[in-house]
Amino acid sequence: MWSLWEIGQFAFVSYAVVRVLKCLFIFLKSFIIHFLTPELNIEEYKNSWTVITGGTDGIGRAYLEELAKTRGLRKFYLIGRNETKLQKTAGELEKTYNAEVKYHVFDFESSDYSKLPLHLANENVGILINCAGIAPSQIGTLTELPEGLASKILRVNLMSSVRMVELILPGMVKRDKGIIVNVSSMTGWRPLPYISSYPASKAALSFFSDSLSDEYRGSNVKIQCLIPMLVATKVASYKTEEANNIFVVTPENFAKQAVRIIGRWEITTGCVQHDVQIALGTLLSFWGFKVLFVPIVMLGVHKHRVASYQANSKNE
Repeated sequence: MWSLWEIGQFAFVSYAVVRVLKCLFIFLKSFIIHFLTPELNIEEYKNSWTVITGGTDGIGRAYLEELAKTRGLRKFYLIGRNETKLQKTAGELEKTYNAEVKYHVFDFESSDYSKLPLHLANENVGILINCAGIAPSQIGTLTELPEGLASKILRVNLMSSVRMVELILPGMVKRDKGIIVNVSSMTGWRPLPYISSYPASKAALSFFSDSLSDEYRGSNVKIQCLIPMLVATKVASYKTEEANNIFVVTPENFAKQAVRIIGRWEITTGCVQHDVQIALGTLLSFWGFKVLFVPIVMLGVHKHRVASYQANSKNE
């Protein structure tokens, strides 16, 4: 008969072993994804349109650049709210890569979704990249944040992607060819207080993408969801020069790795550095993570960083 002490020891060791095995599994999977999996041949998409939302900044802009530079794509359709940035991005792609670029001015936060470029439903769209996103400009409870911000975050981060998929996926299915990349976030792994609507929007996008990948696994339409951790973007309140490519990755570094595995894995962080962080994070339970992370990082370091970033951005 085991004593309570022996039972407790066995339970603790078993728990620790499971955690370590999960960690090792993620390391192994990351190695397979990034070093053993061959690139998907996307030559057939060079004559079709690559449509992107949120493609003038951050991950979206770097992703476009990488597709043009390393995969040879030359037809881009940009959707965004800032016409000046759209024109600048289009001009740079045309000049640097001799690309054909079209754009449509649309604000996913406030514009009428019926005013989206509905003609895309009948265009030969080969790749759709949903990268539009916003985040809270401060850390706080729902009532401390600006009124209506939660609704706006869900509208931009979730409904923009859902609507774009509704618009373009039927054509891909009809042609039995296409790739959809939805950019989510690891914050959607579990509920995270003080920025509640942001992880909720990303969790919903991940669930939506995962379900679609099951629904269309038997076709030649590939659905991929990227769930990165910290990338040096405005949404994360990081400047590019602050990235160390260890804990915080530059958009260019992230895009280089993510584009390499486009269409290959259905749900992935997109880069090795983030896989390592996730693997090490599994050694700690979510309860332990929450007890340590929320008060120390979320309400401490990150809260001050976001406030400082927003203040500096207003002064620039």
